[in-house]
Amino acid sequence: MKKVEKFELEFLKKEKMARNTYSFYFDRVHVKRGLGKRGFAGYFNFKPGQYIKIYLPISNPDERGTSRYFTISSSPTDKDFLTITTRIIRSSFKLTLNSLRPGQKISAFGPLGYFDFDPKSKKQKVFLAGGIGITPFHSILRYIDHKKLDLPIVLFVSFPFKEEAIFFDELKKIESEKPNIKTVYTLTKEENYYPEFEKGRMGSNMIKKYVQNYKNSEFFVVGPEAFESSMLGILNKMGILKNQIFNENFPGY
Repeated sequence: MKKVEKFELEFLKKEKMARNTYSFYFDRVHVKRGLGKRGFAGYFNFKPGQYIKIYLPISNPDERGTSRYFTISSSPTDKDFLTITTRIIRSSFKLTLNSLRPGQKISAFGPLGYFDFDPKSKKQKVFLAGGIGITPFHSILRYIDHKKLDLPIVLFVSFPFKEEAIFFDELKKIESEKPNIKTVYTLTKEENYYPEFEKGRMGSNMIKKYVQNYKNSEFFVVGPEAFESSMLGILNKMGILKNQIFNENFPGY
C-alpha cells in the first residue's frame, strides 16, 4: 500500500489536448515532503488509476473552495513527471490552475483510490468512461503498453463532439500494436459522421458489438454521476453481477 501524505509539486508546463481541455505537468522526481528544515525532496510513487487532491492559493475562491481531486492521467512508468488532465471552465480554481507558471509550487495530498485493477489478472476487462473519466484508463493503458503486458481490454469512451475527444491518436496507436486491446470512441452530440467513431450513447448493443463473452468480463466505470448511474443500470440489465463491476467513488466531477 502506498503511503498517503501531503506534499509539494512543482509545475512544469501545460499542453492543450482538445477544446478547453489541458494536461498539466508536474515534476515527479523532486517532490517535497515535510515542512521547514525537516522537509526533503524525493520520488512520488502511485498505482495506475489513482488520484490526488490538489490545493491552490486562491485569494477569493468561489463556493467550491481551493482544492479539487484529480486522477493522475500519466502512468507510473512516466518517470520524470505526473500529469492531471481536465477541462478548463470559468471557476476560480480552474482559472487559477490554468494560470500556473513554470516553477510555481502547489500543495497536494495522496495518492488516493484503489481501483482494483490487477495487472496480473488475465480476465477480460471492459473500461467504460464518460468524457474526462477516461483519465484513469489512460494511465492504465500507458502502463500496460510500457510494461508490454498482454491483457484483453476493451475501452469505451464517450464525448459530445469530436473536438472534445482526448487521447484518441495515442490510444489508437496502442490498439494497433496490441491485438488484445480495443478502443471505442463514441460521439453523443456530433451531427457529422466520422468513420473512426461510433455515434450515440453507450448501451448494451454497443457493448455486445465489441465485447465477446461479456458476461464473464470485469467492468470498470468512471464518469460523471449521471453517466455512472446510467451505465450501472445497463450492466445490471445485461446480467452482469455486482462482483464483476468496479466503480471508483471519485469526487472530482
